[in-house]
Amino acid sequence: MSNERIPLEQYKNLFLAGAPLIDVRAPVEFAQGHLPYAVNIPILNDEERALIGTTYKREGQEAAIALGYKIVSGDVKAERVQRWKDFVQTHPGSVVYCFRGGKRSQITQAWLAEAGVSVPIIAGGYKKARQFFSDELNKFCSRRELLVVSGPTGSGKTDLLKEVSGFYPTMDLELLARHRGSAFGSLPIHQPTQIDFEIALALECLKIEDKTPLSIRPLVEDESRLIGRICQPKPFFERLRSSEVLWLEEAFETRVENIFTDYVLNTDIGEGSSSQFRCAEEEEILRGQALKLFAKYREAVLSIRRKLGGLRSQEILTDLQTAESQFLAHGDIQSNKVWIEKLLNYYYDPLYLSSLERRQVRVLFKGPRHEVVSFLKSLPQ
Repeated sequence: MSNERIPLEQYKNLFLAGAPLIDVRAPVEFAQGHLPYAVNIPILNDEERALIGTTYKREGQEAAIALGYKIVSGDVKAERVQRWKDFVQTHPGSVVYCFRGGKRSQITQAWLAEAGVSVPIIAGGYKKARQFFSDELNKFCSRRELLVVSGPTGSGKTDLLKEVSGFYPTMDLELLARHRGSAFGSLPIHQPTQIDFEIALALECLKIEDKTPLSIRPLVEDESRLIGRICQPKPFFERLRSSEVLWLEEAFETRVENIFTDYVLNTDIGEGSSSQFRCAEEEEILRGQALKLFAKYREAVLSIRRKLGGLRSQEILTDLQTAESQFLAHGDIQSNKVWIEKLLNYYYDPLYLSSLERRQVRVLFKGPRHEVVSFLKSLPQ
């Protein structure tokens, strides 16, 4: 019978290798936070876990364990073992974990062994692994310098990260947080939980530590402490804010065009506006998408109304309404540039510049995107 355990000393290799993980905790636990590369194939569902927890409180551990074996028996047990077995057979090198590396993962390991399948479990489970990631993140922040790409809104910071990622180490915080970092930056997909973001960030740090000499400073985008509803861990944020800056300096017109491309042209309505031949059903779908997008942007304006000011907020809301009407009537999207220009002039540029003055940033290099790329290529790789 297999009883192999992966100890703390092997965690680093496990996660760097991207080993497929089976999380046998209940779905409600998995949703709150889980380890990288994990799938949730629980030994107990949420209702069963709650029932056993109640039994544990009222009657003690032995009664709770006995109830667990009773619930997961017969066909129920066979179905769950088969799901684990199917996953292991299609994902060689699979590893099992529960919350503390206790009963649930041990029972899973034993039942799989009875079915002829040997899998190791993570000693200490999710709790120990989460602490491991927290410790690794703190180590990274205490010994690593960063380079921060900064510049006014629309200067193409995220695009720069993508462009240089092939030859220079980068960390895309917006990608990890699944948010573009402004009042307008929400995406169709949900943001991760705070725990999952911190684990993903720590894993990125672990990968950089594994491959990148200390003399090379990874490149990250200048972000506020909050990225959507995700909060950067304090040690990482402090390291980011104390690091030298590469300043992207682009013309105002270029920045407007960048924002227009990202927030209008590359959306459903931007793509739909280029099609001249649509059936009635496609027209209705595109209309619905437009109404949702403009409603989202109006909500974003209202969320910054206190800082933007009542009159300017109303002015931009009126421009948004005009842009929406122009699109619905004629398929025109160019009028969106009017409210984009005003948002930059009235809100984002003053906010960004005052923040930089307050922080007294140390600028290592300043220039347009192609010059910043050339500067990065000149650094030791």
